[in-house]
Order: sequence, then C-alpha cells, then structure tokens
Amino acid sequence: MDEVGRWVFTICCGAALCGVVSVLLPSKGMEKLMRMVLGLFMLCCFLLPAGLELDLAELEPPEAASAMEEAAQRATHHFLQDTLSRSQEELRRLAGKELEESGINEKDIQIYIEADEGTGHQAGDLPSLTARVILPASAKQREQELRELLEKKLDIPVQLTCDGEER
Repeated sequence: MDEVGRWVFTICCGAALCGVVSVLLPSKGMEKLMRMVLGLFMLCCFLLPAGLELDLAELEPPEAASAMEEAAQRATHHFLQDTLSRSQEELRRLAGKELEESGINEKDIQIYIEADEGTGHQAGDLPSLTARVILPASAKQREQELRELLEKKLDIPVQLTCDGEER
C-alpha cells in the first residue's frame, strides 16, 4: 500500500509541476511544443512505479567512459597549448613595446618566452613562463632598471643578457 501512496504522490507532484510550467510559459508560439513535452512527462509519471530503481551505470560501458576521458584530455591539451602559444606571443609583444618605449631599438633586442616543462599539464595548469631577453651592450648600465620594469609589466621572471653574458 505504501508503493501506491508514493505512486499517487508522484502523479500529484508531476501534475503540479506541469501546471506551474504551463502558467509560466512566456509565449503562445511554444504552447503546442510544451503541451506535448508536459504530456510526455505526465505519461512517465503515470507509468513509472514508485519503487522502480533505474541502474544507469550499466548503460555506459567502461570503454566508452575511457574514450570520453581521452577525448577530453586531448581537447584540454590542445586548448592549453593554444593558450600557451598566445600567451608567449602577447608577452613577447609587451616586452618589445616596453623596451621600445625605454629607448632601445626593437631590432637590437631578442626576446624568448620559455615555458617550464617540468610542471606539466596536471589539472589544467599552464606551465610557468620565464622571459629571456638579450639586450645590446649599450643597455648594460640600465640592466637592473629594465629587468624590474619588465618583471612588473609582464608579471613573470625575467633573465637579462647584455653583450652575451647572463645577469
């Protein structure tokens, strides 16, 4: 008798939900479609016994789950690589612009943005980036000032090299 009570309760709740949805329906254009959907919902409420438990875990084989996981990892890796590439280009552009504004000719500098491969791509993290900048010998006396400027602007560690020696 308890199952009959749950079945009736399910039907009553389904009817109440259908009534609320039909009242809140904003446009008359979707009325026919919503009536069909709500009718199917009510049919399911009538036909679904209260004690029926659906074991949906059996519907998904382990091979499909592993294939979906691999596809998600490939997509994540692709987007992380694309983001890393775009980040490197943007950082290179910003560093060149800052050095140009500081009076150093863009043709005289070389900028490399390196990714730390040791961090990997666990949990969607990007590798840490480091800027390696090779400046002309004429900028050697401003080296510390330029390093601080670039680290502040780029928000990553900067290694400066003047005249072939790392500082």
